[in-house]
Amino acid sequence: MKFDKIDITKSKKENRLIRKTWFIELLLDYTLYLIFIGVLPFLSGTYFFERIETGEKMFIPSLLFGVTLLISGFLIFTIVNLDKLNRINGILKEENRQIIKLLANKFNWTIQINNDRIIVLTIPWNWLSSDWGRKITMIYDKRDILINITSYGMNNLKSPFHWFANRKLEKKFIENFEAEIKKRHANSA
Repeated sequence: MKFDKIDITKSKKENRLIRKTWFIELLLDYTLYLIFIGVLPFLSGTYFFERIETGEKMFIPSLLFGVTLLISGFLIFTIVNLDKLNRINGILKEENRQIIKLLANKFNWTIQINNDRIIVLTIPWNWLSSDWGRKITMIYDKRDILINITSYGMNNLKSPFHWFANRKLEKKFIENFEAEIKKRHANSA
């Protein structure tokens, strides 16, 4: 997992993680994404158009081509949204920090970076994981928290294939965070 420097001010403004990284790295990453997106439709499209030219049955090639286009469309969606920050309504900044630390301990997540502007957590890898690491980045924005969960594949490439798992983890965090806020409000009342 990479721990690139994050431009916090730009990230808050654009509502997505803006990492300070080398242009060559970005070029290589997006080249691999282009290959992921393009190879299946290219192969199935070649098969589809070959069948059109020979006049053979078209059901299977049409189905295959349509499914690969759908998969590629989904991959484009996930790649575009890899760095998106989602806003969580919090309370006071210091209480938000305490709740995040409490949840990190509860779920056995490791705090990698922790300061008054950002916190980065990593989730321990296990034998059932299909990724090579997962990172939760949270930026404090006044009373709110901006959260992004990123899974990584081999060679520190952000993985577009774990979108559903990342959203499920995000939902789990938000539910526990909001429950902790309610519990603190109930205790203070």
